[in-house]
Amino acid sequence: MDLYNLEELLVKQNPQWISSKGRWAFGPGFKRDIFAGFCQELNQKKLILTLSGPRRSGKTFLMKQAMLWLAENKHIPHKNICYFQFSGSLNEKNIIHGVVDLFLKKYAGKKRKYIFFDEVQYVDFWQDQIKYSYDFLNDVKFIVSGSTSLFYRQKSKESLAGRIAKYRLGALNFHEYLRFKNIEEPAKDRVEFVSNLTIYKTEFKKYLAYGQYPEIVANPELDPKKYIIDLSDQIINFDIPYFSAKIDRQLFLSVVKTLSFDLAQEYSANHLAKTLEADRREIAEYVKILEETNLFSVCYNAGFKSMRKKLSGSKKIYILNSNLPLYLNGFDVSYLNDTRVFGRYFENYIFMRILEKYGKIEYYRIDGKELDFVSKDAAFEIKSGANMNIDKYQKLSSTLKKKFYLISEEEAYLI
Repeated sequence: MDLYNLEELLVKQNPQWISSKGRWAFGPGFKRDIFAGFCQELNQKKLILTLSGPRRSGKTFLMKQAMLWLAENKHIPHKNICYFQFSGSLNEKNIIHGVVDLFLKKYAGKKRKYIFFDEVQYVDFWQDQIKYSYDFLNDVKFIVSGSTSLFYRQKSKESLAGRIAKYRLGALNFHEYLRFKNIEEPAKDRVEFVSNLTIYKTEFKKYLAYGQYPEIVANPELDPKKYIIDLSDQIINFDIPYFSAKIDRQLFLSVVKTLSFDLAQEYSANHLAKTLEADRREIAEYVKILEETNLFSVCYNAGFKSMRKKLSGSKKIYILNSNLPLYLNGFDVSYLNDTRVFGRYFENYIFMRILEKYGKIEYYRIDGKELDFVSKDAAFEIKSGANMNIDKYQKLSSTLKKKFYLISEEEAYLI
């Protein structure tokens, strides 16, 4: 792309430079839980700020909200804020250098500058190009975002270790979903909470079925099934092959469907390979891709002390957006009326929330003793019935020197 065309595209993507009418036309909108922390990081030292997450999680909108926040709260001049979105057709050598040079030489003022690069994973060696600018520009803050994992098998000599602050944007949590729909969030006051409990129970099933993609919640006229099927098609036929060209797409889809159907259940690569009549190593590789691209998460058995046993033994599989498995396997919200199915989806949600809070989570199952989840200092058991005997779980937690938490459906609404 020649400089004139690049500059034309740069200006087109930054309407805030043109006139007051073109500024921040998207408006402030709904804010995700990470928004405040993300914006505060913009104030911090020079570290490159990264925002990763799966397709359609709202990364672009959050970045543009952050641009508006800089203008309104930090009084950064509009022309000192630059946004540029890449695509597969814009993967050209030194394109990042070209954008930075055009912005700094022809548009930016003298105060601190902010450069937002969106979908930067499409650019080969993007880390190397940004590192070069980062090392030589003291008054520029770089913010980069990308679908899947920004650092998944990228062509680069530079890891940016020690130079980045990482944020991840995933599926909407239940509180975000309620705010998005202008429904009062669960209150800590017991009377107020119980008075709204029927609403929360009804909305929670809707949330599990189709309430974790911001676009679906914001646009009730969208068909959730069509939206999710189209999205999975984009992920499997475009995103994943972009990072792994040798992939068998039909087999990969079968892996996704099978794992989705077995949500919150133990699985092994050997058993999955036999079920799908495929090579075990290929299946293991596909599961690894699903993990690294933030679609699924493998939960290991903390009862196994050695990593070798953890890796070779049975593991549990969870998905980081429970809307996907439901429609991918041809079901809808009515499928959750089956208490066994609901229990698996409920467990998956608790996994997502604990993982978000603690960063690492396993389950415990050894010698007939088990706990649903354990972290470094805590143990969790999910309540599945009204008369559940929790003494054995409390004793096991005490033996493992972990604080015990019992989580029922009602408590889940509060976390």
